[in-house]
Amino acid sequence: MLFSKILVSYDDSQLSKKALAKAIELAKLDEQTVLDVLNVVTIPTNQFIVGDVYREVRESTFKYGNEVVANAEELLSDLANVTHTFVEEGQPVRTILTFAQENDYDLIVIGSRGLSGVKEFLGSVSHGVVQRSNIPVLIVK
Repeated sequence: MLFSKILVSYDDSQLSKKALAKAIELAKLDEQTVLDVLNVVTIPTNQFIVGDVYREVRESTFKYGNEVVANAEELLSDLANVTHTFVEEGQPVRTILTFAQENDYDLIVIGSRGLSGVKEFLGSVSHGVVQRSNIPVLIVK
């Protein structure tokens, strides 16, 4: 078995779709491999977002996160492996790494850039994950 548990960081960007496709390829090598997809949502906070407004922003942000993982679920539908999708709140790098460690993944797959639009080889999230991860990270370009 090459990898027993693979975590894909997914934000519905083109590169995260490519990352998911690569993870699916890896998972197909062994039907015992578990393939999970994680979308991290960040709730904007400032002194103007309080009370009901904060609750509405949080609900809307999680609703969007669930729509994102629903798109991933469609891509996973033909895979025979066990798959799960998750939406977690937090700072993306820290949340991805904590989630991977707490759930014993042995590979993180991530696109080289996400939705931020920064035109560098590595985006800030993928760079942060690769620099701080204790497990292998596959960056898909």
